[in-house]
Formats: sequence, structure tokens, C-alpha cells
Amino acid sequence: MRIGLFFFGFCLFLLSCQEDVQEKEITSAIYHWKSIYSPSKKALSTLKELDVNKQYIRFFDIDFNPEIGEAIPKGMIRFGTKPMEKVVPVVYISNRTFNNFVESQIDSLANKTANKIKEIANKNDFTFEEVQFDCDWTKKTGPTYFAFIVKIRSQLDNNIKISATLRLHQVKFREQTGIPPVERVALMLYNVGDWTNVNTQNSLFDPDIIDQYIYRLSEYPLPVDIALPIYQQAIVFRNNQFHTYFKNVSKLDLKKEFNMKQGQTDNLLVCQENCEFRNHSFRKGDVFRHESINFKTLNAVKKAILKRLSNNDVQIYLFHLDDKSFNNFPTKHLSQLWGN
Repeated sequence: MRIGLFFFGFCLFLLSCQEDVQEKEITSAIYHWKSIYSPSKKALSTLKELDVNKQYIRFFDIDFNPEIGEAIPKGMIRFGTKPMEKVVPVVYISNRTFNNFVESQIDSLANKTANKIKEIANKNDFTFEEVQFDCDWTKKTGPTYFAFIVKIRSQLDNNIKISATLRLHQVKFREQTGIPPVERVALMLYNVGDWTNVNTQNSLFDPDIIDQYIYRLSEYPLPVDIALPIYQQAIVFRNNQFHTYFKNVSKLDLKKEFNMKQGQTDNLLVCQENCEFRNHSFRKGDVFRHESINFKTLNAVKKAILKRLSNNDVQIYLFHLDDKSFNNFPTKHLSQLWGN
């Protein structure tokens, strides 16, 4: 993976000063982002071995339905097994939800969302002390999104804390995008580049891009936690235009499923014949950009980010709870990602 000279030097400087900076109090957590909660015994054993006792589980999505002119919950999770760890419900909300929203609908959506969270928790017999919302809000949609959070807070018990995900642009341009009315934010350090652009080198994780946005991180007025990627993905282009993408797919997976030849760079593969894969059709000449993460780079970026945070207590999330994700790194590396 290419690392900018400035960022590389910055990381080295921070690490050389490590003894002079107080280490953070790190807690570990993991995301679960599948429609069915049924982790393998191996994955659960890894969590136990690494002493991870908090899972942020996507409960459902909220999206705007143009046919009825309303935002509705959809894609509800089903539990094949009951989580043994602390559970934090996560609700993903599309940005277009608030682009098409009218203020009079906030009360209704907040009520539906709170009731759906409680319904899923009660049905599966667990309690929760926090809810997290995942929305890539903008200057335009921020006020409505924030009003929604304020309203849903009144629908939950007083002891329930609310957190929100945070993108890099919302750090750098916080005066324009605003600060969400929550207790904490989780800075997402993945999918940082334009993944639909054929010229992007690695949209999943790029230290050069991250470096352009984090110089104001210490000024952020809320406690900031860190979310790190441990998965791989492939972006497919046809005639230099975005075609589709796959998460949790390795380079070896692609070579097993497709007749491929090496592209112009190490992470590019070119399809050599028409075929089908995961309900998608592919043609000869389609270009697959495989995106993965080097552990040393990921850990160095994490350390650099930690030094920039003003809060001393930091939660580090890994994305996400899945055998393929865990297989990308040895257990000792996962442990180091959850450390200073």
C-alpha cells in the first residue's frame, strides 16, 4: 500500500514520542453487519480469546420510500443465536432519507424507530444501554438528522446513551456539517476514497486521504472513538465505469471464481470470459480492483489517530464480526489493533 511521505513521517514522529504521551484507556468492540446474527463458533471463540465483550449490531436500515413518500425501517435483523456480549443496536439511515424529509414526519419516524429497536431487543431477550445511528449527513441534511436524534432520545429510557458514526469530512468541515447531539462519535476509517472512480488506488483504506482530514481532530468537541476495517473488497468496472462491488472477497476468491489475468497494477485483475457470480453477470474485459489493508499501515494510522484525540478513553471498533474478516489477520494482530 502506498503511504504518503508526509503521513509516514508524521506517524514516525508520533511513535518516537510515545513515551512522552499518556497512553489511552482502550476498550474493544466489534461491529456485526449481516442480516442474520449467527457467528461461527470459531469467530465467537476469537472474541472470547481477545476479551471483546461489546457488539455493535446493525438492527435495521431506514430509507426513504418514494412510493409512499415516507421513511421506513427495513432489512430487520434475525437472530440465529443470542449474543453473549453487551449489545448495542445500530441503525443505518440513508442520507436521502433526510433529503426527502419534511419536519412534520420527524415525530412519526422517531417513534417507529424507537419502537422497532425495543421490539427486536425484547423479542430476543436482551437489554441495551446505548443506541448508535449511522448516517453520512451533510450540511443540508444535518439539521433534520439532529432533530430526529433529539426526538428519539425522548422515546428511549433516560439511561440510554446515543452515539453516532462520524466521517472524515464531518471532522474537517464541522462548522458546515454541524455537531450531532450525542454523547460520543465513532470515526469511520474505511471507505475513505471514491470507490466508483476507476482511477482510485484503494478506496477502502488510504492513509494519504485520511491525513488530509484529521489535522483538526483534536478540536472536535465530542469524545471520538475509532472504527477500523479488517475486511477486503472488490470493485468492478466495465468500460472504465463502475459496475458493482463485493465485500468480504479475497484475491484468491476472485481467482478461483473467474478466469483472470493480472492487470496493470498489483491489485487489478481482468476478467477473461463472460460468466456469472453472486447473481451478477460479468463480461470479458471487466476490471476488478481488489482492495485490502496492510496490518502495519493500519496499526500505524491507528496509533497516529490516537495521539490526535483529546479524550483519554477511546473505544476501538473493528468491522466486522465475520470469519473471512478475522482470517485476514492473525489473532495477535487483531489484539494489537485493539491496543495503544
